[in-house]
Amino acid sequence: MRLTGLITDLLIGAMTVAAVLMLSASTPLGIFNAKLADSFLYVSPAPDFSPKTLLIENRGSANLANADINYLVQNLNAAGAEHILILDNSTNTIQNVSGWPGNVHVAFSMNQDFIDEDSSFLKLFEIMLGQSSRSFTLEQSDNSILSLLTDNNRSGEALPDSYQGYFNFSIRPGMLPKVTAEQALAGGIIKSLVADKLVFIQVSPSSQYERFDMPDSVETAYLTYPEMQALAVETYIHNLDLETFPLVLIALFLLVAYFAAFFLLQVFNSNGILLFEGAQLLVALLLAYVLFAGFHLVFPFGELFLIQLVALLHFLMSERRRETQILTARAAKLDTRLSQRMLPGSFMHSDDPWKNLHLFIDQHLHMSRSILLDRVEEDNRVVAIHSLNCTTDDIEERRRDFRREPYSTAVRTQRPIQLKSTNYFRNVSEQEVEYMAPLMFAGDVLGFWALTIKPETGWNPVVFEQNLQSFARELSELLYHRDKFLETRKKESRTLRQLLTMSYALREQRQLDSAIELLERRLGLLQNVFSRSSSGLVLYNLFGQVLTSNREMDEIASALDLKFFTMSAHDLLVELTGEPSVTVKKMMLQLTLHHRVIEWPISSPKLESDYILRVLPIERETQHNEEVSPFLLAGILFEFVDVHSVQQAVEGRRELHRYYFDRLEADFNTMRQVTKELGQVIDEQHRGFIKQLNTVLVKALERSSSVEKMLEIQQHNNEVFPVKPAKLIAEREQKLQDLLKDKNIRFEYDWPEIPVLALVSVEPFKHLLDTILTLLINDSDSADGVIQVTMRDCLKQGSCRRIEIHFANKGFGVPQEQLENTQAMSNIELASESNPLFQTLYLGRQIEEWGASLEISTGLGKGYEISLFLPTFEADISRPNNG
Repeated sequence: MRLTGLITDLLIGAMTVAAVLMLSASTPLGIFNAKLADSFLYVSPAPDFSPKTLLIENRGSANLANADINYLVQNLNAAGAEHILILDNSTNTIQNVSGWPGNVHVAFSMNQDFIDEDSSFLKLFEIMLGQSSRSFTLEQSDNSILSLLTDNNRSGEALPDSYQGYFNFSIRPGMLPKVTAEQALAGGIIKSLVADKLVFIQVSPSSQYERFDMPDSVETAYLTYPEMQALAVETYIHNLDLETFPLVLIALFLLVAYFAAFFLLQVFNSNGILLFEGAQLLVALLLAYVLFAGFHLVFPFGELFLIQLVALLHFLMSERRRETQILTARAAKLDTRLSQRMLPGSFMHSDDPWKNLHLFIDQHLHMSRSILLDRVEEDNRVVAIHSLNCTTDDIEERRRDFRREPYSTAVRTQRPIQLKSTNYFRNVSEQEVEYMAPLMFAGDVLGFWALTIKPETGWNPVVFEQNLQSFARELSELLYHRDKFLETRKKESRTLRQLLTMSYALREQRQLDSAIELLERRLGLLQNVFSRSSSGLVLYNLFGQVLTSNREMDEIASALDLKFFTMSAHDLLVELTGEPSVTVKKMMLQLTLHHRVIEWPISSPKLESDYILRVLPIERETQHNEEVSPFLLAGILFEFVDVHSVQQAVEGRRELHRYYFDRLEADFNTMRQVTKELGQVIDEQHRGFIKQLNTVLVKALERSSSVEKMLEIQQHNNEVFPVKPAKLIAEREQKLQDLLKDKNIRFEYDWPEIPVLALVSVEPFKHLLDTILTLLINDSDSADGVIQVTMRDCLKQGSCRRIEIHFANKGFGVPQEQLENTQAMSNIELASESNPLFQTLYLGRQIEEWGASLEISTGLGKGYEISLFLPTFEADISRPNNG
């Protein structure tokens, strides 16, 4: 798409330059360049040159006689004239009565045409001077004025077959020497004025020669044909004619100028574009003047100006097209994303507002039937527009004129009325009560709301009618504002209005504005939900910077004197938990690497409630080049969950448990005392039974004490919980059913009759089980593999302090040396790999923090054997390390 647009822009630029060159070729000096050169004459200096011509001007009313011409020829030759040109414009042939020498030439013609009348006469320059031309040309050099200029030719180069030059006019007309014929005949010929010059003798009066208008920058309004010939000769001899650049060079220059302007304009804003264009043209104007004044070169300023103008228009059109594409794409993208989020449109833009109104009502009022009626525009009639729990045909009343009953009564009272005398609905049962509510705003009738209800026991009609009045008022205001909105949008969408207000071309902007408005609604709604959440929330990025927080969090921070905006997530966690930095960093490592959720009880006399602090990673949805963050996380969320009410209920249960254990302990002590006394009074035969009973009671008392101690620990720590490992393993097996079916692998369990409870950190333990089972399944070497899971309890003599869960498969395994090398790797190295073996070893190290351990063995072709050792209630219970 971009390449196609670029090729199109290049073609447009090339075609524009070609068109400008064709237009430029239609005028000799290009577009406006002749006028510009004439303007430069105001400020350019006159050239320093020695005239090579002299004009003897006939200012009389009659032609010079042959005797006068013969006399002038003799005197001019005597004074040293190089060439004498007699310009005859009469109908009489000049007679060479005295035998003129070879330097005397006659240019004779009828009707002022001295070029092609007779080949025996000297041919002069053809003068073309007007709005579109300022040239002097000569098609052939034989017997032409060019042959007289051999000695004065430019650097002595060979005479051209044809010649075309352009008048510079830097030689002012006043700089050309001339005398009148009267002065010359009276002996006014000065030798120094004539010597070595080309002298023009004007035979006919000046009024009989063609006149040529001069530019405004030249002092003289016009020059006669002889004067123009003298000016052409001086221009040719002194090399003062204007020259143009080669066409190829102009074409390359215009192409570079066009595309430089087109591509550089995007760097500037609106004001910058004007300054850039103005500066570019000013530099070009100065360059044109320097070339004109110093080198007599015509700079293609007119072509450049036109190229710049077209490039600017092309750029503006291209920008308009690009902005339209961007706006359309952005609006479509926003609409798609927001529609995927299932964000409904506003009531103002709803296609079926009456349905929305009924849904709004039905969520709050228990109605049997309901019908909304809309007013016909600029009429007194109403039409049924939407129904609920019935159809619009259920209306018994057919007139639908709100000047009649029951509409008129409702309008007059401006409140809901109960319909008693007549039925508005068809087939009204005895239990149904009918109501009619007017929908009015600012005295204007917008519609009506008819409904029926079936009152329940204790129904209060006064309260119900008040509720109806409140809802009718809200519905009326919604409909009024929607009508005004639609009316305004209808006016703004009229084509003539859009054309007059210059807003017709803003449809894409309006689409984008609509999408942005929808996005702002969603963001505003989410921000409001976030701010009004009963939990305190603060979101950090992974670089320890606060992104946002809500009002509840601000209040908690104020109560605890926490300046969390200046604290990193690590610092805040240290401050809240009271744990050392090393422990907190372990928590952060678990959170970022394994997306583990951290929970911690927060209690302080400064707080009115008790909280559970939940620190959880927020995963980002998509990865953008400009939005890169580590570990695929968008941030870390601190959530303060208010558990005051829950804790009260838990505290009640805890007190009940404590009371139960106290009573149970007292009963156990009584039973022990009784059995002890019985053992002293009964015979030896029954004393063994009493001793066995006493042992059972002692163990029961110890187990009761262990449970009570564990509950006490749970009051201060939520990291380790008593669980049934067998149940968790069965749940993880169900989670991996797809993988098991693919390889047709089954599990075989060997559990004790009453499995012992183990103390584990639940989420890390689940993660470890998933990793172990995935490793064993992937390693199984047959399509009918078996994974054996065995539990061995009571590993310590005298009490059941630890249990072992043994996993084994028949698979490929790895060499023992490779396993040992892997076990020697650091936690960072293990955590960075997704291999199940690496993850199993890494997580096996983490469970040591709460008293568990993992052992693994393997061999090439032998599969894996993994043993988990978990603490139980009868282990030495202490507060676990939460790192």
